[in-house]
Amino acid sequence: MRKLTVVSLALLLLATLAPAARTDTPKLALVRVTVTSPEQASYLMNRFDESHNHSASEIELVLWPGDRLALDELGYDYRVVTEDLVARDRELNEGPHPLQSLPGPDYSDYRRLPDYNREMQEIADANPKIVKMFEMKRLSLEGRPIFGLEIAEDVKSDDGRPVFYMDAVHHAREWPASEFTMIFAHYLVEGYGKNPEITSLLKKTRVILVPVVNVDGFNYSRESVFSAHPALRQQPFELPMQAVGFEGYWRKNRRSFTGITAPVLQVNPDAYGVDPNRNYAYLWGDQQGGSSNNFFDLTYRGAAPFSEPEVANVRDIVVSNNVTGLITNHTVQASVLRAGGGQAPEDKLLSALGQKMADLLKFMNAPTVGYPTTGTTDDWAYNLMSVLGYTIEHGGTGFHCAYDECVGMPTDRTMKAFMVLLNASANPQYHSVITGKVADGPAKLTLWRKVKTPLSPGNPLGKEFVAEKVRITINTNPDGSFEWHVSPSDQPWTKGKKETYQLEINVGGKTKTLEVFFARGEKLDLGTIRL
Repeated sequence: MRKLTVVSLALLLLATLAPAARTDTPKLALVRVTVTSPEQASYLMNRFDESHNHSASEIELVLWPGDRLALDELGYDYRVVTEDLVARDRELNEGPHPLQSLPGPDYSDYRRLPDYNREMQEIADANPKIVKMFEMKRLSLEGRPIFGLEIAEDVKSDDGRPVFYMDAVHHAREWPASEFTMIFAHYLVEGYGKNPEITSLLKKTRVILVPVVNVDGFNYSRESVFSAHPALRQQPFELPMQAVGFEGYWRKNRRSFTGITAPVLQVNPDAYGVDPNRNYAYLWGDQQGGSSNNFFDLTYRGAAPFSEPEVANVRDIVVSNNVTGLITNHTVQASVLRAGGGQAPEDKLLSALGQKMADLLKFMNAPTVGYPTTGTTDDWAYNLMSVLGYTIEHGGTGFHCAYDECVGMPTDRTMKAFMVLLNASANPQYHSVITGKVADGPAKLTLWRKVKTPLSPGNPLGKEFVAEKVRITINTNPDGSFEWHVSPSDQPWTKGKKETYQLEINVGGKTKTLEVFFARGEKLDLGTIRL
């Protein structure tokens, strides 16, 4: 009963803090609104909770209590797709569901947070030569550790192989996204030594996977939806719908007003949350409608870039590794989105790779989700380090559709799509390579530079940029030779200026620093380096 009491108190507090207009039917509904201009679409998607499932003339919205009244007052035409999302989820998940025979353990329902953590540990323990489990530097706001996996042949070596980074569940309710990321770990490990393509790629690259970035939000969403739990569906709970369904559609992290966490449940009862995928630095703070400065909005961007520990953790991984390709997994638009929103200087390259993935997934290859989004993972990584960055919006009938539909059926083509970008991440044609030999013997190499990441004009901080630092370190071979695969040194949006890195060579207490520049597809041979 303690959990139910805390949930009820939290709902009472949030109801007190919520806008007074939220007085209509206490249901979550799904509607499609007719729009006639990009400005209308942008306004609606900023004002309401949108699903990313749109067309040129219709915007799909999740209406929370009070939203339908507000939408009626605005005078837009709309049609109701689902009158009660929670009831629909219950119907979709009524059993029995068949076990899905996929890479890794067989499941018939979505994993929970302990499942992810346990499986990652089991994979690492069973495959110590190719898998390493790691814990991110920062705990979540509710005090949870956040884990990931590194997968590569001779995984404990410290070398210059390119890195392919993948994550999921910046948005708490997007459960299928984390499933595909975890399944990809099993797919790679099970294929190593058996599948020639996988074996070759794990020799040439490192893969870093974080299945659940937003652990607090995901846990809150996954554990709060009683109707989505097979073990609880038949239990004699007689609770108001607010306490057994709405929390499942929680999108943000669990940033709270007081920071006080209920110790037993590990829950912030007064959480309002920050959208982690609006909290990255690049063009943070926009006034276009792609993110919000309102605490209660679903796209609230946070107080400053990287204010959220989940986002700062991802940043730390990217700026300290040779990341050449990146996928962040979301739902539910059925599209492959690319960094730069169709305006990147290298959009032809990004679009071509996106098309290969989209063809396999049977998704759209789209420049944007349909409106401007800023402070996002792929845009930030591309701006900072020219990383080939993508957001995959996995499709389906909803955020929590039946497991066999949203995970089981599309898994094979999803794994093949992931392999497209893993291959591109390994291919020197798409990044840069530095080679050389330190004459004085084995050395420690550090590649670093300071970067000014631009913020949006008119942002709440009143600043033009934030300062970031990229710092990547490897060791040479015992004879001092090295081959280092890195993303190009130019920031893609910089015009008329070659961006350079500082390369520090450290041997036996002696240090030498070189200034280096390398373009995409270029191999820079530094020859023999003497200190």
